[in-house]
Amino acid sequence: MGSLEQNRSHGKIDNLPPALRSEVENRLLNGDTYEEVSKYLAEQGQEVHMSSVGRYGKKFLKRFESVRVAKEFAKLLAEDSADRPATELHEANNLLASQLIMEAMVDDEMPAEERAKIASSIATLQRAQVSNEKLKLQARKEKGAVHVALELFKDKVYAEIGRNYPEIAETLLVLAEETESEMDRA
Repeated sequence: MGSLEQNRSHGKIDNLPPALRSEVENRLLNGDTYEEVSKYLAEQGQEVHMSSVGRYGKKFLKRFESVRVAKEFAKLLAEDSADRPATELHEANNLLASQLIMEAMVDDEMPAEERAKIASSIATLQRAQVSNEKLKLQARKEKGAVHVALELFKDKVYAEIGRNYPEIAETLLVLAEETESEMDRA
């Protein structure tokens, strides 16, 4: 089997000097047509046919869009993370990773051996999701146990303190209920 480097296609634009390739990418992002980019390259002394620009542009714009979506998603997660349980953040990250993996899997130019490696990443994500679900179940159990403990606490406070010190018992019961409400929101 050949190495991954031997299997990759290297078009004319891939072999341009970095500054010129960067300008091509900027022009593609700014909406220049493949023909306009091809003419620009000719003015720079590089003969690159419009179809070569099109092949490069299609791959570049697809990668750019995937990265843009990933960054936007990460930004939303970061802004929202204070209010969300960690399990939800992991789930959202897994969904994003799954999307990126699926996009890579449908790349017609990707060698079969690289697709196989990427496919194994799906299994890893599935295991992570199962672990995430177990954590959510454990958190629900613990939340239920805390609820039961607070109810027992309220009963004991009322039974032990409420007879002789009703004001103190009432304050403790209010604090227990506030604590329970805060836990329900968490």
